[in-house]
Amino acid sequence: MTNDVQWLPYLAYVFMVMIGIGVLVDRKRTLGQMMTIVTFGFYLAVVGYLTLTPTSYAFGSVPTMKPFWVGNAPTNPIPFRGIEMDFYLNILMMVPMGVYLKLLSKANFRQIVGLGFLIGIGIESTQFLLDSFLQLSRWVDINDVITNAGGVIIGCVVILFLQHSPLKRIVSYFSLRRLS
Repeated sequence: MTNDVQWLPYLAYVFMVMIGIGVLVDRKRTLGQMMTIVTFGFYLAVVGYLTLTPTSYAFGSVPTMKPFWVGNAPTNPIPFRGIEMDFYLNILMMVPMGVYLKLLSKANFRQIVGLGFLIGIGIESTQFLLDSFLQLSRWVDINDVITNAGGVIIGCVVILFLQHSPLKRIVSYFSLRRLS
C-alpha cells in the first residue's frame, strides 16, 4: 500500500520535465524538431513513472536473490548478480534515451557513453534516497546502471548508423542540431 507522499517526487519530476520541454519549445522549430521535443517529454515522463514511483511489481519473476539492505533500501552492489527479465527490459527502456540524446545535443559518442552512466547512477541514487526517506520499495541495483548505459549506447549507435545511411535526411528532419 502506498501513500500520497510517495508520489510527490514523481509529480515534481514531471513538473521539471514540463519546464524543460517549455524551454526547448520556446524557439522557432520545425515540425520534426517539435515532434522530437514533445515525444522526448512523454518519454521522460514514462521513464520517471517506471523508475521513481512506488512499486510492488516485478517484470518476469520476483527477484530470488536476497538483497543487501542499506537502511530501508534493498540493494544489489554485485554486477550481473540476479539477472532476470528486467535486466533486458532496462536496456530496451533506455534505447530511446540514446536516440534522443543524439538528436537533441551535439554530444559525441564518448560523451553519450558518459551521459548513459550518469543517467543510470542518477536514477539509482534517486531511488536510494527515495527508498531511504519514503520507502518506495525500489531496488537499487548496479545492474540497472550497466543496462541503462547499455541502452543509451545502443540508441546512440542506431542514430550514428542512420546518419551514414540513405535515411540521413529523416534523421536530420528530427534533429535539433545540424548533422555533419
